[in-house]
Amino acid sequence: MQDSLVFNETLNEETFFNEMDDGVLKEMDALLDLWYIKKQMGSLNIGILNDNNEGDCLVDAEVQSRLQQLLTVIPLTYNQDIRKKIELYVCKRKRSSSIILGLSQYYYPWMREIFDKYEVPEELIYITIVESALNPVAVSRAGATGIWQFMYKTGKAYQLEVNTFVDDRRDPFKATDAAARHLRDLYNIFNDWGLALSAYNCGAGCVRKAIARSGGKNDFWGVKPYLPKETQNYFPYYIAALYLVSYHHEHGIPFADITIPFSVDTIMVTKPLHLQQVAAVLEIDLEEVKILNPQYKRLVIPAYKEPYPLRLKNVDILRFIELQDTIYNYNYDEHFTPLKVYEGFFTGIPVNSSDYNKVYHTVKQGENLSVIANKYGLSVVELKKMNNLNSNSLKVKQRLLVGYEYNKSLRAEQSEPNEPIVYIVRQGDTLSSIAAQFKTTVSVLNTYNNLQNVNILKVGQKLRIPQQ
Repeated sequence: MQDSLVFNETLNEETFFNEMDDGVLKEMDALLDLWYIKKQMGSLNIGILNDNNEGDCLVDAEVQSRLQQLLTVIPLTYNQDIRKKIELYVCKRKRSSSIILGLSQYYYPWMREIFDKYEVPEELIYITIVESALNPVAVSRAGATGIWQFMYKTGKAYQLEVNTFVDDRRDPFKATDAAARHLRDLYNIFNDWGLALSAYNCGAGCVRKAIARSGGKNDFWGVKPYLPKETQNYFPYYIAALYLVSYHHEHGIPFADITIPFSVDTIMVTKPLHLQQVAAVLEIDLEEVKILNPQYKRLVIPAYKEPYPLRLKNVDILRFIELQDTIYNYNYDEHFTPLKVYEGFFTGIPVNSSDYNKVYHTVKQGENLSVIANKYGLSVVELKKMNNLNSNSLKVKQRLLVGYEYNKSLRAEQSEPNEPIVYIVRQGDTLSSIAAQFKTTVSVLNTYNNLQNVNILKVGQKLRIPQQ
């Protein structure tokens, strides 16, 4: 959340703090809805943890002593406000904190390497706990996105690509590199890591104004009273996150046993590819592919003119290389016809309306255009244009056009049970890809259709496929 925020002077301090508390709680609770957390929930070692909603689990003298022992670039303090933030992590949300700690074992080792490369203090990586609870696809109501919560303009300034298909703010590796450079640049402006951290939250212009109002003080604690209330509240959360990582064992909070693939590799994709094509042919869970490649917001790798990276487990990279022709051709029309329809909406190039169905979303209480657009891989501008909206106002139960899906009835003409399926060959099909789609073999299809040459298929050709 680096861009300047509009501060409403009519909000009192308690209201502003509660609003940020709600945001942090929302991100922590959202972790429980992530696919790889829900999938492993039964086996996670957090069942013994009990959240203490009263929050009364701290001994002030102990906490203050522990904070004094931490070596940090920003002098730490301890007061009632910081106590409340620490309570949230180690008393009220032990289960979510355990999951955050589990995720940190995946993210923090390589984040530290990146921060070390740019000579940024490694403890500043812990602001990711405050920003997103280590959720790479987190999106705030203001549109800040990713594990580091970059706003659009700031992300662009640090070469994070954001377009219809790709949002590098959701790529933890690229976003971490950008965050390290951004924090380094902010430190070079203010020569104080506390002020650099503040500027990361509210913007460099905001901090300059606070310095001027302070009479020219040049350290965080001297400038703090003149910063916006949210930024004043931001630093106590950072201290609480630092305390959680350093002293969670003292509060009986373990690292949750989260299985995110560690042994991964990258291959450069040279043709347009849908992540569902990869998942289907390699027979791996689509959600796993999405976790490893969160930057592809429409699940499409848009390698039309230049290569793009695909991350998979090491063993799956080898299988991808072996089966890549089949993968690129698998259900090509089903995955790319919706994109052609979407592109046609903006370019005026039509697609036969019988080839696709429209997909709608019904607005729910509390949803806004930003939330809905992000859910379907759209920008707010795209969503408004698709629905001819002139304002950002929405009504509950309002139906919005959010995309298109391929008319699957075109793929095959189903006969009676046990009768063969009649499949119509489409652009990009190969006998190998069709065999993979219907879980049969090239040899069976060749024999069943008396083909003269298994390497030659014509668009529109009908193939008989035996039902399993």
